[in-house]
Amino acid sequence: MKIEEHLRKNDMNTYMELSKLYKNENKKEKKIKLGDTIENLMGHDSYQRKGRRIKQRRWG
Repeated sequence: MKIEEHLRKNDMNTYMELSKLYKNENKKEKKIKLGDTIENLMGHDSYQRKGRRIKQRRWG
């Protein structure tokens, strides 16, 4: 028998308080969904060679 089952049978108030505390601690951070790949998002920081010149890349 688990502690959880024992508390649920014998002391419902304590079980509810502990379950509320546990739920608040276990919230996971959501991952941020990006609309593009990392390479394309960082593209404005990179440079390309055009002929003999080096130019900064554009977003598009």
